Amino acid sequence: MSEGILAVLLSIGLMSGCFFLFKIPAIPLTKSDRKLPGLSVIIPARDEEESLPNLLKSLKKQTYRPLEIIVVDDASTDDTALIAAAYDAKVLSTEESELESGGKSAACWIGAEKAKGEWLLFLDADTYFVNDRALESVADQYLNQQDKGLLSIQPFHEIKKVYETASIVPNIMVMAGVNRYSLLGGQIEGRGAFGPFLLTTRKQYEESGGHRTILDSHMDDIELAKRYKETGLPVNVFSGKEVVHFRMFPESFSQLVNGWTKSLIHGSEGTNPLVLLSIALWIAGICLSTTILIGTLVTFGPTGILLPSLIYFFYCVQFRWLMNKVGQFPLWTAGFPVIYIIVFLFLYLFSVFQVKILKRVRWRNREIKF
Repeated sequence: MSEGILAVLLSIGLMSGCFFLFKIPAIPLTKSDRKLPGLSVIIPARDEEESLPNLLKSLKKQTYRPLEIIVVDDASTDDTALIAAAYDAKVLSTEESELESGGKSAACWIGAEKAKGEWLLFLDADTYFVNDRALESVADQYLNQQDKGLLSIQPFHEIKKVYETASIVPNIMVMAGVNRYSLLGGQIEGRGAFGPFLLTTRKQYEESGGHRTILDSHMDDIELAKRYKETGLPVNVFSGKEVVHFRMFPESFSQLVNGWTKSLIHGSEGTNPLVLLSIALWIAGICLSTTILIGTLVTFGPTGILLPSLIYFFYCVQFRWLMNKVGQFPLWTAGFPVIYIIVFLFLYLFSVFQVKILKRVRWRNREIKF
């Protein structure tokens, strides 16, 4: 392949990396001077004794205090229910419901049925607020959109262990997959929402059918957003940077693999073709730049790698730019984009195998069938 063609391909790859995740809106930290309605916080939880205290502590510190906090215990085998009660949360159980099965959607519906607030906020147990005015700021943003429809936030990802860096590219893909943040902006129709944080009014939740209509779905964020759109209600999505963070898979690498396996393949199915193409070209550019750098080093030694190193450096800088949009990751990870691309491809192919071929995934000691 000629040098001219290689230069064109590498340039296209770099430009594509700027296309699919160009700008993500975030919730600005504000002090609201408006009267805020009663808020019910609903937290579906299964075996979340490690993560739950962080969320409940952060809720206690909020300037906008919820009317109630409801933790719906989804057949946990640990002390999730006891911990929730210790923080004065109202504890419900999927096992004591008339619903035939449990799961996240069932837990959300059970909590919504018992909630008293005018607004409903569904939070994953591994989320937490990083500023005392975070919830007040989110509420103010919701009022700015006349409390219409669904306000959803993808929490900013934090990590503590090296294996957790394997979530870098999947997190980038989750954000890109909603089709809202590309260089074309609103010219591409958005899809879905983010399951870890969903804010709505009770009235609109009931109008859309809520989680009751998606009890069998394993992608509640995508399906609930679809119900809202079918009802003629807007769906607005934001980054949680400086407001809501989470630590997704703190227990082990196997937890990380299982967690991404159950969602990656379904999450990618509705991604816009232009977004998919730009992602593919970006991945190809990273792999090509790495191959050229290694090949040049082997063939010509250190004296011939100046230009390939410069190109590879540009891709590393871009990789850092992208990861900073979705989480807080160590600086050194930017130097190994191809490693994280390979990890992502492994997770994606494993997801295809488990979901499409075996049609089952194991998560939180429960077998999920597809």
